[in-house]
Amino acid sequence: MRHRLAFVCLAALCLTHARAQTNAAPADLGTVVVEGTPISKYRAENVSTATFANAKPEEVPQTVDVLTEDFIEEMNPTDLHDLLRYEPGIYTGGKTTYAAGAGTYTVRGMGGSEATLDGTLPLGGPAMATFMDPTAFERVEIVKGPVGATSGGSTSSQGGAGGSINLLLKRPQPGIDFANLSLRSAFSDDSQRYRFAYDLNEDLIDNKLTVRLPGNVDYAKPFWLPDAYRWRESFFIAPSVLMQVRDDLRIGVNTSFQYTDQPGYQGIPIYRGKPYIGYTWDSNTATSRMRDRYIGYTLQPYVEWDVNDVWTLRSGFGLAQADMEFEHMGPGGFANADGTINPAAKAYEHQEGDYLSRTYNVYQRATATFDTGPVNHQLVLHADYTRKDNKSLSIAPAAVGTNDRYEASKLHTHGTLSETQLDRFGGLVQNYATWWKFRLLGGLRADHHESNRGNTGDSLSPRAGLSFLPTDWLVLFGNVSQTRAPNFGYLKNPNEELTSSWRATQYESGVRVSPVETLWISASLYRIRQENLPTLLTGSTQYYEEEGENESRGVELSITGNLADNWSLYAAYAYNEYENKTTGQTFDRYPPHALIASTSYRITRGPLDDIVLGLGYRYRHKYASTIRGNYIGEDFYIDGSHVFDCSADIPLHKFGGPKNVTLSLAVKNIFDEHYIESNRHYYQCFPGDPRTFEIALQAKF
Repeated sequence: MRHRLAFVCLAALCLTHARAQTNAAPADLGTVVVEGTPISKYRAENVSTATFANAKPEEVPQTVDVLTEDFIEEMNPTDLHDLLRYEPGIYTGGKTTYAAGAGTYTVRGMGGSEATLDGTLPLGGPAMATFMDPTAFERVEIVKGPVGATSGGSTSSQGGAGGSINLLLKRPQPGIDFANLSLRSAFSDDSQRYRFAYDLNEDLIDNKLTVRLPGNVDYAKPFWLPDAYRWRESFFIAPSVLMQVRDDLRIGVNTSFQYTDQPGYQGIPIYRGKPYIGYTWDSNTATSRMRDRYIGYTLQPYVEWDVNDVWTLRSGFGLAQADMEFEHMGPGGFANADGTINPAAKAYEHQEGDYLSRTYNVYQRATATFDTGPVNHQLVLHADYTRKDNKSLSIAPAAVGTNDRYEASKLHTHGTLSETQLDRFGGLVQNYATWWKFRLLGGLRADHHESNRGNTGDSLSPRAGLSFLPTDWLVLFGNVSQTRAPNFGYLKNPNEELTSSWRATQYESGVRVSPVETLWISASLYRIRQENLPTLLTGSTQYYEEEGENESRGVELSITGNLADNWSLYAAYAYNEYENKTTGQTFDRYPPHALIASTSYRITRGPLDDIVLGLGYRYRHKYASTIRGNYIGEDFYIDGSHVFDCSADIPLHKFGGPKNVTLSLAVKNIFDEHYIESNRHYYQCFPGDPRTFEIALQAKF
């Protein structure tokens, strides 16, 4: 009880200040070096996955949002799903592997975007793209808009139409040795979490051979888990090696491994913004034996050779594998999907299965940096091959009556074995040119797709963008981009699948302003239209035609960087409108308004000198809950939510302790808001965590 009173007092103090995280070494804040406890860095100096070449994010003629290593460390997310909720305008179909779009993300109102490592290797299966631990991320780059011109479109009806989510693992840092250790605990009335994280970097042979080893151990009881059930257990490690063979030749290997065993959970039904009768915010219908057991690993060796002053060659291979067994039981579908009368509970929905997903990627890239007169060029020639193999055994429930709710877990049909294989051969030509006050980006990617049904499909994905920099503090930009990919996976009759391609086209324009040297404000206006989408044939439940069309349009704003030497800010707002052009229906399929803000402030005088305080805020507007993405009535909706967090980082040297150890205190969801964090259908919604207190010791050597 005394601990909780202390945390409540801390929360009141934090509300007047800013969010923070501590680093032991001096922090590079643009042109200013601050001694003592630095504030967190929220702005990236360069981005790479938007163009396959390093570029300043404010100059690229496309919107690229970045979640930096400091930001990730502060948020302390359990997995990739939890991290991406801190980016407005990105949503999922619920935090579950039991969904058609599990492990993919909605960006700018368009669903199906895959997460990739380095922009080249798609993560293996829905489990990896949901569970992967952010401890090993150096940063996450979110490229907005159709990006098939760089990474190629996915062979699904939506993959990559709204953007791409690119994860960059922590790399070895030659010439330095360090060890960062963190021990965190978090608790609320019904939850506990204990997490030990580490990040070790060792220069073994004088800038010639460097290794890095980030990882963690995580042990937790979610707030919805009954006391008698076994807790979540997760272990993650991501070793990497960099060898500088010569000044012009580098060889590296990046790897990751994760094991997770956690309780199964399928959320709760929501009606008129509240849990349906018979359920509470922390209801869990699964039994103690229902678990998600997941093993995933990635392997990415590469060779990089500076052939001469102009050309650099990079050859790489990637493997991502996810192996998972799961058993879930959750609220089943409710009657009256047209929303005309109150819903009536049906049987619980039971699902169990076993799947293995492997993704292979091989690529060769040649980058040339040269001048033609006053114009500087970064020319990229890139070719790759990607294969996705998926095998799954799924056991579905037999039909049961509404009075057989819990017995549904004992009634099954026979398991269904499914195997899919997709091959993609692609090539990219792109140039990023700099002349005077202009930045011009142009590229074209061609892909050839093959499915295990013997079908093939070809696609071209172009893009072009222009930035104009009239001064060093003002950037005007615009772009047009298009992504195409086959509609594989949808049957047009019992023996054939669709082979035509869906098409998504974006038009975007915007402005970026830097009111102070290390702070950038960005605003953009966009429209994305997607055509040739699969729609069910009239009177059919399993066969499709390519008649679908939808449109997403909106506005995005962001503020990133440092307001002052001791004050950092990351804030972003997303507004989105969605329209089904086929039916003419417009509704809020996702929150039409979303806002995230996080700020950190280091006190520079008085008795609290060198303590860093912080505040965070997340807002989502009310939106419609749906059934398979379709609007079902005005009574089915998710209420809007306001979630506040605060923190304080206290260097122990202020109290006679070591200089390299920091005590971190935080309160998440200060006002104990009841809210839905994500949802699959209106009857499977996943509540956010209640008010949680965190305490951590962080040491940097």
